[in-house]
Amino acid sequence: MDFEFFRQTCQHFLRTSSQFLGLAAAACQPALPLPALPASQPQGQQPA
Repeated sequence: MDFEFFRQTCQHFLRTSSQFLGLAAAACQPALPLPALPASQPQGQQPA
């Protein structure tokens, strides 16, 4: 794989991911806090 193409793909992914996370965080601000996640879910999926 071409390294330049890989680098551009990574940058595009990071931009879209950061935009999505920013929108999700903004949408969750006025909402009530989410209940605690069940212990059966992996710890990595809990918000930081």
